[in-house]
Amino acid sequence: MILSFFQNACILIASMSAVQHFIRNKKVYPDMLLKSKILWGVYNAILGIILMINSVPITADTFIDFRYIAILLSSIYGGILSSIISSIFIGIFRFLYLGISNISLIGLIDALLMGIGFGIIALLKLSKKSKYIYSMLLFIMISVIVPFILARNQPLIVKAVIVYYSGYLIVSYLSIKYAEYILETVKIYQRLKNEATKDYLTGLNNVRQFDNSFNDISQMIIRKEKELSMLFIDVDFFKKINDTYGHDAGDAILKGLAPIFLNTCRTYDVVSRMGGEEFSIILLDCSESKAVKIAERLRKNVENNDFYISDDKTIKITISIGISSYPRLTSQIDDLLENADIALYEAKNTGRNKVVLFNNEKHNV
Repeated sequence: MILSFFQNACILIASMSAVQHFIRNKKVYPDMLLKSKILWGVYNAILGIILMINSVPITADTFIDFRYIAILLSSIYGGILSSIISSIFIGIFRFLYLGISNISLIGLIDALLMGIGFGIIALLKLSKKSKYIYSMLLFIMISVIVPFILARNQPLIVKAVIVYYSGYLIVSYLSIKYAEYILETVKIYQRLKNEATKDYLTGLNNVRQFDNSFNDISQMIIRKEKELSMLFIDVDFFKKINDTYGHDAGDAILKGLAPIFLNTCRTYDVVSRMGGEEFSIILLDCSESKAVKIAERLRKNVENNDFYISDDKTIKITISIGISSYPRLTSQIDDLLENADIALYEAKNTGRNKVVLFNNEKHNV
């Protein structure tokens, strides 16, 4: 019995460790998508079935395993939908596995009651600790009473309840703590991964991610013989803004620019902060004429926007934009950013708040 008990615990911990590798790039609780909630319910159903197959016999008619912990994990981290999915699969499998009998029917009912009960508790606005306590009380009410009713050897059942159900509560608590550790590890991994590719202030791509995206896109553009345009953007008189209103005001403006850029461009364009007050936008499958229209729309949207630099104060700003386009204006795709920067330099030196298109002959490149 002790060996079977230990085997169940090992299966549970090993499965929880394995799932860490599958969720590290996914949205996790509480932002889990509907599809992920369904898959989470199915995963825990499979886990519960494996635990059920490796159950610990107490009497001829009574078995103990950790299948309800799988339903508990489903409910706490996936909600009532995941919980019910797990309980249905586990209950049906128990019914089929043991054959049609009163015991298997009771097992099916127990699983459904656990799934619904755990799921309802998961909906309550309580801490995870409180949800765990209430779930364990429900577990004891459902799973301990039935063996007492059915068993012929009451003293043996009393001993089993003291020994094994105490162990059940301990393992379930340790499982929740381990799940919290895994979840925290995943969140740290995702945060570090995000910080490695995203600008901390604006949430846009940083220079490193720009380089990665540009390299991948360039290869695709050359292979498919498509057009590619680049916008290089600079905030006009940004140093004066910082000197006049302070660096917090400058940061507020940079943050305010990010949604304007994202909303003005197409969803598949790549918007990046290149450092300071400079930004770039990679326009996929975009000719120079389309790029000019997008840049002009972008310039006007910024010019017409009120930027809050404090709760009650707004200012107006403008931007200058340089454009380069492959293959008509720039024959070497690797020169796109450099040529867009050359066009931006002209925009800034000829009055600012304007869009300049790179011209190979004019700029003598």
